[in-house]
Amino acid sequence: MSVFKKELASYPRTGFPLKVQVKPFDVETTYTELTQKKAENRTKYHGPDSPLYAAIYPLVFITRLLGLAPYDFTADRMTPSDVLLAFSFACIIIYCYIMYLVYMRFSSIAKVRSLLRVVEIAKVAVNFSVAIFDLITTIFTRRAFCRVWNGIQDFDDRLSQLGYPRKETRTVIAVWSLITGQTVIWTLINQSGMYAFSETWQYNVCYMIVYVGTGASVYKFVGMIIFLGQRFRQLNRIARENLPPRIGYSSSNVSRKTVQDLHNKLMLCSEAFGSLSSWSLLFWLGSLCMHSVINIYFFIDWMILTAWSDFTYRLVFNMWCWLIGFSTQLLAIHFACDYTITEANSMGAILIEWDARTIRKFPQDDTIRTSLHFLNRRLHFSAGGLCDVDLSLLTSIVSQVSKYLMLLLQFPA
Repeated sequence: MSVFKKELASYPRTGFPLKVQVKPFDVETTYTELTQKKAENRTKYHGPDSPLYAAIYPLVFITRLLGLAPYDFTADRMTPSDVLLAFSFACIIIYCYIMYLVYMRFSSIAKVRSLLRVVEIAKVAVNFSVAIFDLITTIFTRRAFCRVWNGIQDFDDRLSQLGYPRKETRTVIAVWSLITGQTVIWTLINQSGMYAFSETWQYNVCYMIVYVGTGASVYKFVGMIIFLGQRFRQLNRIARENLPPRIGYSSSNVSRKTVQDLHNKLMLCSEAFGSLSSWSLLFWLGSLCMHSVINIYFFIDWMILTAWSDFTYRLVFNMWCWLIGFSTQLLAIHFACDYTITEANSMGAILIEWDARTIRKFPQDDTIRTSLHFLNRRLHFSAGGLCDVDLSLLTSIVSQVSKYLMLLLQFPA
């Protein structure tokens, strides 16, 4: 026993408290900790980590290389970037050099093909002018574009606070579908052009890169228009879900005034973006229509009016690939504008129905404001002030293109 006593004496005895020790509870500290944890887990709708920007980042990277996205983020707000602006100036210099190479190449074509030479030089010159105009417009409208983008992200953040977070799964699918489709089209154009015109890969890529830049600017416009249209559509759905019931009473999650404010902010963003893209839209339509008419002309002439041969087959396939690329851009512009216009101009009818249901239940309520001004304030995208771009304009373009095509077919290719 003495051995055990000596051994136990070497270990200190732990004293147990006789009373229960209560840790003080600080309400403010606990609330702050919970708020911080909730904020950390909350989805960010601003900056490069936002769902929208993460979904379209592959396209942003491509447009940056082509000098069409001189923007970056500062404190989760998009701002103009002087560093990325160097890509825009580099593309202007590269395009000028490519234009010189193409002009020298077509000037050496034999006089027997004088019509083809003149037409191709005209096509390249028009597309070159549009590409340079797009780059210059991008440089001078950087701040206006950043305000539009920040407005879209503010809208997404506001909807998230109201309990309607946006999911960009469809946007991711659309982005990768666009990249895949355009890669296939431009690869076919490149390979068929090299085979049909006996060109080197380097020269053919130089010839195509200006068209790729113009196409990127077109799809940049189409993407922004569709993003606005998606948000108009979501806001319309929210407004319909929160309409007062025809019979009985029920509380709504979103008030009528909130819907009006959100719609007004989206309209301001759409009008601002339409204003800064107005002249570019006119030049895109003119260039795409001209290229489509000429490609259809050569396609019909070589396929129907010219003796069939292996050389003719190669030319026809190349022109067909070019026509698909131009037609896709033309259709994308009109469908995107028509989609966004339709969704934006639907809010007036929804708010008038909201007023009508409220007045039926509260006929003596003088606080109800009229929504007729929403019917008068209609969104439209103007092409240089000459015409409004929608599906009806596409019908007019097809009819005019047919007339010019008939005139061109009077001349043999």
